Amino acid sequence: MTKKDFKEMVSDHTYTGWNGHKVRINALFFDFKQGTTEDGKYFGGYKYMVNSNVKNISKAELYNYLYQWVTEKIVHLPWYINYKYAETDEKRFKPGLSL
Repeated sequence: MTKKDFKEMVSDHTYTGWNGHKVRINALFFDFKQGTTEDGKYFGGYKYMVNSNVKNISKAELYNYLYQWVTEKIVHLPWYINYKYAETDEKRFKPGLSL
């Protein structure tokens, strides 16, 4: 998969807030899938998510880390990147209104 194809499949969100000063967080979600399990339960959502404060990393760098993580070029993400991974289809998740 090329980076261009990958970027088209990523859903990006920006969250803003206030805790004494303005906070802005970029979040990227990848690998959306929905369906039913073998026992008939519905599942739907993303398998991968990374997010970080814009003060620590740019959105382009965040895309690059997500691409490397998904394609298994790196195993550990830097400390300033939060991540979420669904191990099974039943554990897939949807973007929330807040992080």
